[in-house]
Amino acid sequence: MALAAPFFPGVAAALAAGPAGAAPAPPEHIRYVTLVRHGMYDHVESVDDRVANGLSALGREQVQLLGKRLASLPEKPDRFVSSDFLRARETAEALGTALSMRPDLDTLLAECTPPSSRPGVNEMHDPKEMALCQANLEAAWVKYFRPSPEHDARDLLVCHGNVIRWFVNRALGNDVRHWTSLDIANASITVIAVRPDGTTRLVVYSDVGHLPLEKQTWVGRGAGWGNASK
Repeated sequence: MALAAPFFPGVAAALAAGPAGAAPAPPEHIRYVTLVRHGMYDHVESVDDRVANGLSALGREQVQLLGKRLASLPEKPDRFVSSDFLRARETAEALGTALSMRPDLDTLLAECTPPSSRPGVNEMHDPKEMALCQANLEAAWVKYFRPSPEHDARDLLVCHGNVIRWFVNRALGNDVRHWTSLDIANASITVIAVRPDGTTRLVVYSDVGHLPLEKQTWVGRGAGWGNASK
């Protein structure tokens, strides 16, 4: 018959520890990487995408609601990083106010277009720029999606739809060129967990539970409700 820990605390502790001289239990700590897509923005093709295309009025509303959601969680991020694109920076600044944190900027998280398996996408972009995008995303993966064996870790990264969709396919072990097969909402939450052995699992994808239906906007048609947008 199994011994109940509340009644036999000393015995339970000894059983948990294992036989004398046994190797210590492997670490069980997890790194949680929360990926936030920026809010809706006013898109203009002919301007520098890094310094223009700031959040729209709707985007600012989305981000305020997102900030309340994140601030209500029991654990604050240990690290807070944003893409240096204007729409991501404006999103991160609003979230930083809600969380009482200041984001760092990282160009590795900037929006770009990596190679895609969808017909016609690769032909629309410069091969060198797509190769650079792929290299940046690979570097970002190594930098942020690493184990945290000493303790649980929580990172908050504010970035872009293409970036997040690429990370999700990488986390699932899919061909990363399939990133265009996923739709993603503005001001959405995606969480990827990194286990101690470096393997990953997708915990949450494109969560918009904090946004009323009329304030949801998506890449493509999304889940079939709300507003479709880029």
